[in-house]
Amino acid sequence: MSHIIEQETSADIKNAPSQVPGKTRALWALGGFVDGTIMNGTGGLVPLIYVNALNINAALVNLAFAVPRFLDSVTDPMVGHLSDNTRSRWGRRRPWMLAGLIVSAVLGVLLWFPPRGHGGGAPSGFWPLMAYCMGNPVFWYLSLMGVLIFAVGYAMFNITHVAMGYEMTTDYNERTHLFKWRCISFAAAGVVTPWLYPLAMALEGPRAQVLKGSHGVVTVSLIIGALILLTGLPSVLFCKEKVAAHLHEEKVSFLSAVRLTLDNKPFWLLVVSNFVTKFGMNITGIFFAYIFLYHIARGNQKVGSVYLAVFFNAISIANLFAMAPVARLTDRIGKKPCLLALLSLSAVAYASLWFTFTNAPSSFLHWSLPWGGALSMQWPCLITAVLIGVFTNTIPMINNSMLADVCDLDELTSGHRREAFYGAVFVTIDKMALAVSGAFQGFLLVASGFNSTLNVQSWETIRFWLLALVITQPLGFLLGSIAVFLYPLTRDRCHRIRDEIEARKA
Repeated sequence: MSHIIEQETSADIKNAPSQVPGKTRALWALGGFVDGTIMNGTGGLVPLIYVNALNINAALVNLAFAVPRFLDSVTDPMVGHLSDNTRSRWGRRRPWMLAGLIVSAVLGVLLWFPPRGHGGGAPSGFWPLMAYCMGNPVFWYLSLMGVLIFAVGYAMFNITHVAMGYEMTTDYNERTHLFKWRCISFAAAGVVTPWLYPLAMALEGPRAQVLKGSHGVVTVSLIIGALILLTGLPSVLFCKEKVAAHLHEEKVSFLSAVRLTLDNKPFWLLVVSNFVTKFGMNITGIFFAYIFLYHIARGNQKVGSVYLAVFFNAISIANLFAMAPVARLTDRIGKKPCLLALLSLSAVAYASLWFTFTNAPSSFLHWSLPWGGALSMQWPCLITAVLIGVFTNTIPMINNSMLADVCDLDELTSGHRREAFYGAVFVTIDKMALAVSGAFQGFLLVASGFNSTLNVQSWETIRFWLLALVITQPLGFLLGSIAVFLYPLTRDRCHRIRDEIEARKA
């Protein structure tokens, strides 16, 4: 490790050639709020409403929502390729971003009107359960809405927005700081979105324990749509692209883009690392909510949803405070050593939940309010939350900065700037990890013995959730670090690549 750090720090000799103005940083970074709102707001409510509230089989819901993520393997690279080859007076990115915002905001409301008659018991066994899913209208409705929202709307905005960030600066360190602000905006969304489920139940008043948010979610979805538009439009309206630089640039065929991307070995090392870590996080990630609802809160839905919201808020707030120090650490020791450290420490963070996700009486703090009533919080879970916010949720900032360096290597090799295609392939395989693991989530929940008609789940079911989390989550981070260890682009190498590109342009 010391040899790597020495390599990384030996080239601190260049001043940043391309600093992004603070106003531009802020306006562009708001797109991170859109990202977090769609994925954790709209996407995060689906299992809670459809499974926990509407009592639809978890395997059906998760399998249906895995469909758009499988289709992303086609739509994401296509969106990236089309954006890279768009030649318009508004640039390569902004038309796609605007279309994505509108689709995501509008269809996010229609998501909560499934076909009637979705009830009925599901059979046991893998193949009978698959046949049941395929014959259920809710499966096809959820699949269609998921495709339109995530494989179309979200893809059109997020892929092109990230690609715009890749091309805003050519400086090694500035790229990390630019994406730091996008990650801060994403973390800000993480403060808001956990409260959407409690808000949906609050809107239902005394019927919340029965409805569990299934009625209030319609009003909440209108709020989500407004947030998407308000935080996404500044990037479209005020972040100008260098349109002239691309109007006469030669277009690249789709097959050529694929071939050039396949030859970029540093890129694929980042892809493999991200895939393994995301798979490990997501395959059992569904259990977090149910542990809070049925274990820590002992079946009290309102209390459990608030505890869960506070837990996610603690992650986001810790992430907000950690972003700047981690960015400075990256400046000092380099991106690769910092990423290796974060992956290792993330394994520790997720392993800690075996000790912190407890409902022992001593784990609760209680406060009496002056005007009557009381507040309580399970405090040990906040330790895990802070560790996740500091170590795990800062990883995307470094990943995106390293991807921008990978695009420089591609430009040196191919002579083209293809930020959106690289971003699309990276996001596609990220979503494939979520799709494959998500398809298993529902089956694992069923296998655990979960019954949504019960307010109290058995200890065997809860123990299954806890064991699954502490095994899969740390293992994913440790395996992902192996690919990062082999990543070859140091700070010295990145500076040399930029010098060669600028010399060739001159």
